[in-house]
Amino acid sequence: MITAQISLFAFYAARAILYLLFIISFFTVAFFIERLFYYRRTLIRDEEKLHAALAAAKDRTAILAALGTVRGEEARIVADALSEAPDTGEAFRELVNARLITARQQWERFTDFLGTVGSNAPFVGLLGTVLGIMKSFADLAVATKGGPQAVMSGISEALIATAVGLGVAIPAIIFFNFCKGRIRRSAALVEALTARIVGILRPHTLEK
Repeated sequence: MITAQISLFAFYAARAILYLLFIISFFTVAFFIERLFYYRRTLIRDEEKLHAALAAAKDRTAILAALGTVRGEEARIVADALSEAPDTGEAFRELVNARLITARQQWERFTDFLGTVGSNAPFVGLLGTVLGIMKSFADLAVATKGGPQAVMSGISEALIATAVGLGVAIPAIIFFNFCKGRIRRSAALVEALTARIVGILRPHTLEK
């Protein structure tokens, strides 16, 4: 009796895990597509144009005008900090860092989900496989015919859960690394712009 209950439980649990993995895969792709459109819409793609504009800037007004030549969060962060007229280069850096911290919270949206899926989806698939194997052996215990062939057939079906788990995890890791790379690139651009502007203005010029 207990064997039949184990078989029934393992059957439904294994299929529930497969459904869960398919649902997770849907959200993984949806969140990644959302991030792609978000980065394309809000972050700078033409960095060379911005650097070229800054190369000709010699004062605060010209720098703000150069930052306004491109649309992107990175330029806006630096421009907003510079608009507060900091007295020193260190104060300017602190204002930029404060804005960058807030901006990164938006840039990193959904990335924790992608990282979690990439790390744990294989284990969820493995759990489904274990449950499928439990069902196979439970069925073998009460079967009067079929023997090893029934077990091997059940195990092959159970391994589908591991394959699906890996199929969900690998794209999630790729998506996660892409998002993290894009965020690092934008953060590095903000730091580069900050250093360049400090170099242009110098501490004594910032006080004017």
